[in-house]
Amino acid sequence: MPDPRLKAVLFDLDKTLADWPPFLRHIGLILRNAGDDTPRRTGDQGGTFPRGLQWFENWMRRTQAPGYRPEQRVLDMLAALEAADVPWGIVTNGTRWQHVKLVNMGIQPEPECLVISKEFGHKKPEPEIFAEALSRLGGPQPSETLFVGDNPLMDIHGASNAGLITAWIRRGRVWKWGPPEPDFTIDHVDEVPGILGLQTQQT
Repeated sequence: MPDPRLKAVLFDLDKTLADWPPFLRHIGLILRNAGDDTPRRTGDQGGTFPRGLQWFENWMRRTQAPGYRPEQRVLDMLAALEAADVPWGIVTNGTRWQHVKLVNMGIQPEPECLVISKEFGHKKPEPEIFAEALSRLGGPQPSETLFVGDNPLMDIHGASNAGLITAWIRRGRVWKWGPPEPDFTIDHVDEVPGILGLQTQQT
């Protein structure tokens, strides 16, 4: 059911507003399944990589941006928010390459509220990055703001602990990460206007 409290929306970028290009999904799956005894580090976009492959991770971040493409369902959803004067923004862990992704996704001009961890100096799930995004949105209360993301810890736990309402992109998964649980569970960001009681524009 629509939540009448909600007045603003924040989105994660990778695997929320945009999926990884197919070749990166394949590579990421191989790396994440490299073996339980492999020392790992957490990637900026919520994935994990075996230690010692920093060069490969850097290469992925440089090369993935050109593989992003516009998705009409996403663009229609954002248009519906703008038509209803709902402020929205993006909070993403990552580097300057996030700007290139947005260009290739057709999200131009960039939203005024775009917080990229490497530029801001804090990353999800740290509360500072969510507070910065709320400030750039014009100061809605956390309890009036929906955060939409796919990563249980970085996005859902992080945003919930910062006081935001959360919507989890499940991607075929069942929630198993304990509290705080997401307030909404969805399959695609085009369900967000419905949470706010809006309708997407039809093309």
